[in-house]
Amino acid sequence: MEFGSRRHRMLLVCSMLLLEVGELALSQQQRIDNHNHILPPFYLDWLAEQGYDAGRIPAWNASMHLEAMASIGTMMSIVSITTPGVSPMANTSVNASREMARKLNDYAYNELVLKYPGKFNFWATMTLPDIEGSIAEARYALQELNAAGVFLEGNKKGVYLGDPSLDPFFEVLNEMSAVVFVHPNNLPNTSPVPGLVAAVVDYTLDTTRAAVNLVFTNTTQKYPNITYIFSHAGGSLPFLAYRAAFTAPYYSETVMVDEFKKYYYDTALASTPSSLPTILEFATADRMTFGTDWPYVTFAGSKFYTDTIDAYPLSQADRELIYLNNSRSIFKHLSAPQ
Repeated sequence: MEFGSRRHRMLLVCSMLLLEVGELALSQQQRIDNHNHILPPFYLDWLAEQGYDAGRIPAWNASMHLEAMASIGTMMSIVSITTPGVSPMANTSVNASREMARKLNDYAYNELVLKYPGKFNFWATMTLPDIEGSIAEARYALQELNAAGVFLEGNKKGVYLGDPSLDPFFEVLNEMSAVVFVHPNNLPNTSPVPGLVAAVVDYTLDTTRAAVNLVFTNTTQKYPNITYIFSHAGGSLPFLAYRAAFTAPYYSETVMVDEFKKYYYDTALASTPSSLPTILEFATADRMTFGTDWPYVTFAGSKFYTDTIDAYPLSQADRELIYLNNSRSIFKHLSAPQ
């Protein structure tokens, strides 16, 4: 066929149109983002009053959040605060933590969920290591405010998820069939590397410790009605799961790995060309959810990670599981995204 023929030109145009349609379909892919953060000014002021140095804080307000969502096609954001939560300092009083947790949860509900129907829900802020306060706040947020679930850090003041001291709280979460979003915290009792902030490397280890400890302590089996979503694809867990299983002192390898595979793993800061093959091999698409970690990850960063998933050789069904349908299954109790 002659290169300049009318038929060739038509085929070339058709090919280009198909490519554009494919790119448009990906760009219009609907997404629920379960890992993103809010930074209300009153909370930042409170941290400063507590003597906590929050370091570099990205700008945030609801309008910016909606703009970020629109830029990558997010239908709904399930928001949370982030580390250090409401127990930033050793001398922060229990009452101060409880009051701030309630204020944050009411803010998320009144200023985001109600003002922007179908666009937002939230991970409820808890008061750990205060068990009594956390139980009360979980009941309030999940039953009165219809929160998506609860936000827990991998450890709180050195007490890791799975520690027996937390059992009364986990009993209540189990009774309510709660969804738990596990986010990393600073590693306890460690000296930082000068110039290397915890979020760069240490956070992944904190998440991994929590995920493994929940299984080692039999917490996942004692409280089977709790659903866990681990941020940043579980830290290092997809890479270390079999190592943990083969070195566990009390469990068979099969039991350990099976428990790990019951978790959900979000894509925030994890969906890279080098990491996705391992994550998908271990977790599979039906155990992954979409997350951006915005605003700590910028617009450009969010687009990079999202574009990587878009370009990865997945079936459209698997892509929709990660972006949308797994979250729809987990959060059946939420109003439909808009």
